[in-house]
Amino acid sequence: MTEYRIVDLPRIAIIGREGLCTKEKNAVQDLWQQFNAHFSEITDLGMKNPDGSLVGFWGAMSDEAMTFMPWTDGFSRGLYLAGLEVYEDTPVPDGWAKWVMPARKYIVADVTPESYGETFRNVINRLIPELGMKLAGAVCDFTDPAAGQNKLFFPVKGADL
Repeated sequence: MTEYRIVDLPRIAIIGREGLCTKEKNAVQDLWQQFNAHFSEITDLGMKNPDGSLVGFWGAMSDEAMTFMPWTDGFSRGLYLAGLEVYEDTPVPDGWAKWVMPARKYIVADVTPESYGETFRNVINRLIPELGMKLAGAVCDFTDPAAGQNKLFFPVKGADL
């Protein structure tokens, strides 16, 4: 079974490169390439830890209506933002997009590139139902650069949380 924890997160602001993903064209890799190629334009805007290191990078997801609900078409169609966590009042530079994800309760699971698909399926198909919860929004991935750790964040509701 997937190891997990449940956390409450406040609103999260992210500045990054936005695009539409579909079964025919998954733009995630292209968006991260664009983000990395122009990262120097926003480096100074990133939210910082007390030691001065960046808080982290988000692969944020939303439905096409920008309600932060899950992707449609079997989790294959939706908006993706490859981005840097910033303070909510950070101005958006030209050519960039800013999302503010709502405060939510999340199941958080560590993930590697090799375990991403299996972990995603296990949490969606087994863990969330077993805990008596429901998926309450789009799943997002997070990278903590200081720890070099990747995580999946599954917004959930129910089970008297």
